[in-house]
Amino acid sequence: MFDFRGKLLVGLITLTCSVGFMLFGYDQGVLSGLIGANNQFGADFNHPNPTTQGLIVSVYQLGNVGGSIVIFLFGDALGRKKSILLSSIVMLIGAILQTASVNRGMMYAARVITGFGNGGNTSTIPVWQAETSTAKDRGKLLAIDTSLVVFGIFIAYWMDYGFAQVSGPAQWRFPVGFQMVFMAILISLILILPESPRWLHEKGRHEEANNVIARLIGKDVSVDDPRVLELAKEINDAIELEHAGGPFHPRELFAGGKLQNFRRMILCFCVDSFQQLGGICVITYYLPTVLESSAGLSRHMSLLMSGIITTEYYLASLVQIWLTDKFNRRTLLFLSSAGEIITMAVLAITVHDGSRGAGWVAVVMIFLYNTFYAWGWLTVPFIYPAEITTLRLRARGAAIASIGAWITEFMVVQITPIAVANIGYKTYIVFAVLNIAIIVPVTYLFFPETANMRLEDIDHIFEGGGITGGVIGKNGLLADRRKDIERNTHLPGEITVSSPSSGSEKADSFEHVEGKTA
Repeated sequence: MFDFRGKLLVGLITLTCSVGFMLFGYDQGVLSGLIGANNQFGADFNHPNPTTQGLIVSVYQLGNVGGSIVIFLFGDALGRKKSILLSSIVMLIGAILQTASVNRGMMYAARVITGFGNGGNTSTIPVWQAETSTAKDRGKLLAIDTSLVVFGIFIAYWMDYGFAQVSGPAQWRFPVGFQMVFMAILISLILILPESPRWLHEKGRHEEANNVIARLIGKDVSVDDPRVLELAKEINDAIELEHAGGPFHPRELFAGGKLQNFRRMILCFCVDSFQQLGGICVITYYLPTVLESSAGLSRHMSLLMSGIITTEYYLASLVQIWLTDKFNRRTLLFLSSAGEIITMAVLAITVHDGSRGAGWVAVVMIFLYNTFYAWGWLTVPFIYPAEITTLRLRARGAAIASIGAWITEFMVVQITPIAVANIGYKTYIVFAVLNIAIIVPVTYLFFPETANMRLEDIDHIFEGGGITGGVIGKNGLLADRRKDIERNTHLPGEITVSSPSSGSEKADSFEHVEGKTA
């Protein structure tokens, strides 16, 4: 019925993914300005103490873990499109129950259900976007998606600030219920868009897959176009290699050999865990509380400042769309971690000082923390798992990444109010140390560079061997093998990898064109 093609189709897929990410961000941020012991939310839920507040927030993460596990088990059978549709419907049910909650038990259950659906979405949406994108555009499109995570948080914070002036249960019920608007849009769009061509090929639906590839390339491209046939061959060659050992068996996840699946699964888990381990949850979920307790601001000023900080955060996330297109994945992660370390260290000093002037310096540090986080750790963990996994294991790898993120986020969200109440400024030192001692060295030693590579070519990165998987060469320096891999895999005219900042990439075989004929 709907035969969208070319840039319009790519734009609609990106819009759909962006709405899913926006919903994710809104759901993350909306409770931060609502939850409390002495406001309307507190009165309706029997004045929860810090531990209970942490539990109300963090059971959402447990639901996300459950949803990610379901995608791990069944996502490859369901497909990308059906997984997103079913997950969104589950989220809608959870949102209705949250909005109607009359006691803590109902709110706990509703948060778990909503999280369950979101876990399914965050495991699947990046994969669908990656599998319908070119090597050249993949990072940029996912960067656009993730900037909308922040836009969702931005909407949530300003919604909370506006409704803080409202009396009665609407003060929290309307902001919580507003997420259903995003869900309705997401469900409507996913129904009219195509399945991933790579998943279709993997399931033997080759004619349908080639039709989707042709539609993605341009308006007047036929299924016999050389670009369609070339990509279809690459995908099917990769599938043949992956299926050489027969049907999928769970032991494949722990395999080494040429494909290095176990190494890939560990990297998926780590990159998304590190996204949360650097301290962003402290800012996203508890920003108004942190501003009150650590910076000494009033409740009203904390809510207002939260909105202003998140506005700047969203603007910084727009910059990362350009950064992701111009710089390597690893470069952005190191830049982001450096900023996190510095801002968390200064934040600890200012909170320990306790003066009014130091409080405003703390506010500046939160601005800067969000900026540096947006430039690296916000986006790359959503791109990376879909890039480094084989087609056969891509849904499972993305689900493992999502599980890593949500388990870590649950831990951080649960302990943050307790830590701030008991160890104060030392909470921020903990996150700076985690970056220095774990995140930076593991990223340097074990995360290969993948920017601007075709998904099928990234498999060759894992043939490097050695303790670091070929990331560090025998001379102890970084071994960037992307150009060598493409040189050995494609004809000279098909080489696409170059330094992202050089601007010299050639269009690959999956180029989006308008008005060209086969």
